[in-house]
Amino acid sequence: MMRVKLAFFSFGLLLLTAGISLIVKGNLGAAPWDALAIGESQLFHLSIGMCIFINGCLLIIVNSILLSERIDFFAALSIFLIGMLVNFWISYGFINISPSGLLEQFSFTMIGIIMLGVGISIYLQARLPSSPMDTFMVALHKRFGLNLNNARLLTEAIAVTLAVIFQGAVGVGTFLVACTLGFVIHFFYPIMEKIYDRWTFN
Repeated sequence: MMRVKLAFFSFGLLLLTAGISLIVKGNLGAAPWDALAIGESQLFHLSIGMCIFINGCLLIIVNSILLSERIDFFAALSIFLIGMLVNFWISYGFINISPSGLLEQFSFTMIGIIMLGVGISIYLQARLPSSPMDTFMVALHKRFGLNLNNARLLTEAIAVTLAVIFQGAVGVGTFLVACTLGFVIHFFYPIMEKIYDRWTFN
């Protein structure tokens, strides 16, 4: 049971952070929360991963209020891993990858969106402390009765607004992520849930 949980959690994190980094590499605009982190990193001279971590810690507090639960300090571990993995993919894993034209930029962005959505759908199955950004989506889903797609759209709208304020990497790609990521998660989540249940009970 725990082996399956850790496998889903680890693979999901690797996939989603690779997706985030591909979107950044596409240079059409980062995913909303990452666009915010990029703006903050330029303003405060910190790494993108560190800004992702700080934003996540702030959202942990917001989530505890929305869900009327105690602060989930273990969630800080998930967002720390996500931040460090994003730093790894950008600085080492994809360091030599650079799109040569608009078509490649668009391809990087769309592939990144799919990887990000599938990665989120996978690692959430483990029900281990998840990224505060994803918990924020789930908190809105539970608190206000929104489906996952609409809850994701709302979280992305909030992040885009903050990214604009902090002069982050907002562009066409940002709005592609905001408009499509919720659909990708909404589509793949039940598929991954069935796979997880099958592996767990075998």
